[in-house]
Amino acid sequence: MAHTIWLMEGLSSQRDLIQNIRLFSRKSQVNLTIFASHRQPRHEILSLADYALTEPKNDDERLSFILSVVKKHHIQVIHTGRHTAWFETHRDAITASGASLTTGAMSLSDLAVAEDKTRFADAMNTLGLPVVPSLRINSAAELRAALKNSPFSGTPLCIKPVQGIYGAGFWQFDDNASPMAMFQNPERRITTPEQYLCALESAGKFSPQVLMPYLPGPEYSVDILAENGQVLAAVARRKEGALQYLEHDGAAFELGCACAQAMHADGLINVQTRNDHHGQPLLLEINMRPSGGIGYTALSGLNLPGLFAFRRLRLMSADDVQEQNRTAFRPAAIRALTEAISYPLSLNNEIH
Repeated sequence: MAHTIWLMEGLSSQRDLIQNIRLFSRKSQVNLTIFASHRQPRHEILSLADYALTEPKNDDERLSFILSVVKKHHIQVIHTGRHTAWFETHRDAITASGASLTTGAMSLSDLAVAEDKTRFADAMNTLGLPVVPSLRINSAAELRAALKNSPFSGTPLCIKPVQGIYGAGFWQFDDNASPMAMFQNPERRITTPEQYLCALESAGKFSPQVLMPYLPGPEYSVDILAENGQVLAAVARRKEGALQYLEHDGAAFELGCACAQAMHADGLINVQTRNDHHGQPLLLEINMRPSGGIGYTALSGLNLPGLFAFRRLRLMSADDVQEQNRTAFRPAAIRALTEAISYPLSLNNEIH
């Protein structure tokens, strides 16, 4: 029997998913057929799959495209990391084709909570899970008032958009920062509150922000394979400077797993925590999709993308995956490097 998995466009790591699923299947001596698709000509991603497809750019054409591909190529498993709300809305129509669908969640409501950082913080507080204190800011005037009478007295503050990815829009406030700091060292993400407010008030357009205490860290990124809230396997990455340390236990690891369970996570997802001044981890956010570092997990002996594919294709039971989670992990220190690859100008695996 053929085993087919389709990795549709994601926000990050689609290439790493393909590579690690391929690596796992070869080590397991099981033949998988990997389909990959994207709306853009991302040949460096698509060339790694057995078959490549171009996704329609129009949302109205997406469902018919998916159903046609599933029927024509006997797709068994679909994974997506983008347009997840659309996919959840059309879950029944897609799964009626016979293919399973993984969006990272099992409902639109869970996706909505995950996408809104203040709603997420409120939900975790309600469940009794330690989470970074968060104040929603709906206008520049609200921010000015909050900075004048900080609800988080005695600690440095930071701010970021209520909705966003890749850490875009994050800034740490420092009254003593040089006015040129944000221009000379933008990667440090430090500015004065007044400079930020001046820019905000002159922008003429406001998107909701979340004001929080700045935590000293370290930060943890917990990559998780879950099935309707049940954690099957997980690897925590402790970030310290240029190095990341792969871990399989500890308070941050356990908190990440508890968050995934509470949010009914389904598939490859990521939870981020950061230690407070007492060394205790607090939840920052959950991303109902694979992280940019999901491929690093294989360096610990736990290949989460490979385990995901085999579980969804029913090549492994939940017990099989959990057994690997218990026995295969090995601690590791890793460093991410930037490398160049040869870009294929055309695809020889493209189908229509």
